[in-house]
Amino acid sequence: MTYQLGIDLGTTYSAAAVRRPDAPAEIVPLPTGSSTDTAFVPSVALLTPDGSLLIGERAERLAPAEPGRVVRQFKRRIGDGTPLWLGGTAMTADEVAARFVAGIVDLVSARLRAAPSRVALAHPAGWGPHRLVSLRSALTARGLGDVLFVPEPQAAVLAAVRPGAGAAGRPDPGAAVAVYDFGAGSLDAAVVRQLAPDRFTILGRPEELELDSDFDEAVFEHVRSQLGAAWDALDPSDPAVLARVVRLRRDCVAAKETLSADTDVQIPVSLPGIDTRVRLTRAEFEEMIRPAVAETVEALGRAIASAGLAPNELAMVLLAGGSSRIPLVTQEVSARLGRPVTVAPRGIVAMGAAEAASERAPAPAPAAPATMIVAPSWTPQPAASTSPPPAPLPRVPPSPVAANGNRRHRLIVTAAATAVAAMLVAGGVALAGRPDPAGAGTDPGTDVTTSVSEPPAGETGVVSTTTTTTTPPPPTSATPRSSQRANPPPPPPRRTTSTTTVAPTQTTTVAPTQTSTTTTTPTSSSTAQATSEAAASSEAGAP
Repeated sequence: MTYQLGIDLGTTYSAAAVRRPDAPAEIVPLPTGSSTDTAFVPSVALLTPDGSLLIGERAERLAPAEPGRVVRQFKRRIGDGTPLWLGGTAMTADEVAARFVAGIVDLVSARLRAAPSRVALAHPAGWGPHRLVSLRSALTARGLGDVLFVPEPQAAVLAAVRPGAGAAGRPDPGAAVAVYDFGAGSLDAAVVRQLAPDRFTILGRPEELELDSDFDEAVFEHVRSQLGAAWDALDPSDPAVLARVVRLRRDCVAAKETLSADTDVQIPVSLPGIDTRVRLTRAEFEEMIRPAVAETVEALGRAIASAGLAPNELAMVLLAGGSSRIPLVTQEVSARLGRPVTVAPRGIVAMGAAEAASERAPAPAPAAPATMIVAPSWTPQPAASTSPPPAPLPRVPPSPVAANGNRRHRLIVTAAATAVAAMLVAGGVALAGRPDPAGAGTDPGTDVTTSVSEPPAGETGVVSTTTTTTTPPPPTSATPRSSQRANPPPPPPRRTTSTTTVAPTQTTTVAPTQTSTTTTTPTSSSTAQATSEAAASSEAGAP
């Protein structure tokens, strides 16, 4: 069976509802270990010596015998890192709440013989990210990390406006609804606007109020005061007394609910040595709770004002929670707002959470398109254009060699600079005394050969450069003999050799700087040939 589960974790009582396919959400009774199951379990937890956590009625029955292992109203402490000590074991309120929720899931799964497809948990609208993240972390540790969080006012409105909910004057989509959720000792008030069938938003600032007095506890204190000395004579360590006190507390809760319909009630008291009834009228009860009710009504007014609305602009005022069924509460809220109110059925928050779990069920992830290609290195290409391509950018010359660069680079740069200097000197000597025809400029036939020899390994500062410049004869031309006599032919070509030598210096000795000497001497053809061959051989052997 497929179903969704909604849980209303209340301060005093909690409830669960299920949503089956093609059926509205409904409250599911929870097993209590007794012959009678109940739809609303006490928000009580008890840690046993073996480390298991009992919840609801089971914990309530054992609480009198193990008062140091029981915790109540832990919802108020969610988000507070201060640990609760249960039988010598430290547990945060978040851990207790997560284990309590997990216990409800297990109870429902056992009753329906199947686990829910999704779980939604209602929470006060005023809770901030810190409390939600803290609770989410604790739920994840219990295997419930995918629980859907639903604000309680939104859950109440969702259940009230669904088709077939039976709420009188169901509002139209887009209308604003004020929610007054009043439990035994706490109030949550907020204004909710419906944006779509399954989308809501909270207007203004929600109000969360923790009362100093619990209405159930107020009825119990009334009974104690009526018993007087007989109550004081009871032994609080007697297990029989403790068990009877637990039953008396349940009867006080039932009496409070009975006063919502009747004007008085008789509360049975069965304790060791005491067998009587205590009468409580509605008027007496209302006098006990009137100050607290007035405080909650003022909180509702602040929530409506923060939403920027007047009471007459509300489509509905929805009253939820067990205490909102008390006639005094209904009268005070209606008088404060000047309009009628709607009392929601019990468990409406849990039913709304189940509806939310059904309507917001996770959809399957969409498949990726078959044609999608992921290419991290892809670069957009420019569109075709008929205009000529732009001129290439000038090439940026490389940066000069740093002063602390590689030694080999420094030697090559030094040799190149020396060769250029030798070429300039040799070129000037070769051209000296040679007539420069008008418009001829520099002789294009000049041939310069340079060889560089590096020093042996382990030595520095050794550079041997040989530069040979060859100047060919000028081209012949058809010139009259008279012109040739007037302008005698130039001298034959000369080879000029320039040699620059820097003496070697050992790496372990700092040698003085030597002066380079450049000598230009005319050589014969055979000497020039030998010099050229030696230079070529030296150049070929250079690394």
